[in-house]
Amino acid sequence: MPRKHARRHFSQLSEFERGLMIGMKTADWSTRRVARQVDRLECAIKNCWEQWTREGTHAWKTGSGATRKTTRRDDRKIMRQALVDLK
Repeated sequence: MPRKHARRHFSQLSEFERGLMIGMKTADWSTRRVARQVDRLECAIKNCWEQWTREGTHAWKTGSGATRKTTRRDDRKIMRQALVDLK
């Protein structure tokens, strides 16, 4: 009996995998079939497909997220000051 491969639940999808999934879904494969083929969770396939249908791209957006308001140096100073205040 063949052993099951451990699923990579929390690893990022590569560009190749995303393109492969989009191709399979475009060829009318079911989400479950695609998930089994690329050894990923169905929700990852659905999220990738939704992004493709909504935005027409499967690439990650660059620069997403909030911009930094403090520098790393300021962060260290804040942490040091907090530790001093605790004593």
